Amino acid sequence: MNAVVTADIVNSTLMNQSLFSNLVNDLLVLFKEDKIEFYRGDSFQAFIKDANSALLKCIKSRLLAIQYSERKRIDIRLSISIGNIKSNVKDIGLNMEDLFVKSGRYFDKFQNSSRKLYINCGDEDKDFTYEIIAEYMDNLLANVTAKQAKVLSIILSDKSQVEAAKLLNVTTATISQHVKAARFEEIASMLSKFKILTNQLQYGK
Repeated sequence: MNAVVTADIVNSTLMNQSLFSNLVNDLLVLFKEDKIEFYRGDSFQAFIKDANSALLKCIKSRLLAIQYSERKRIDIRLSISIGNIKSNVKDIGLNMEDLFVKSGRYFDKFQNSSRKLYINCGDEDKDFTYEIIAEYMDNLLANVTAKQAKVLSIILSDKSQVEAAKLLNVTTATISQHVKAARFEEIASMLSKFKILTNQLQYGK
């Protein structure tokens, strides 16, 4: 099962060109195993082969953006559509399969909302649960600071708190404080629930 993500970088115009380029490069690295295309400068669409990893990659992309926050918060709005792509995806911009179109249409919902995340699959019952996951995750990330985002990015890359402390040259106590303040356990719980629901969707449970 696949996922298509339609997204844009919030407050990108407040970033200088160097920082913006760095963020774009960070996102290209994050989605290197998938396909990603930027358009209109700060907008992009990504095709993710394994839908189970879609939410994790989207959360990590938001954490990357938040790290660039200074006087104004930098973030990313993302619409995730889950389903199956039948064709071989070569050119995202020219792909008219339903999953690409649906992701783009869901993205339009951001115009009248302060939300930063939507998830849908087309199954009414599962979409109800995906919506709860998306809204809860939005609330969790709303107050994450740039420092906390840096720590979470490392922890979500399968590093321990001890390893994070060494990478950031701080104490493990400091890392622990950031992890707790950022409500990491709740974030991990939502990621786990997303995987369970997506597996149920894939295998018809």
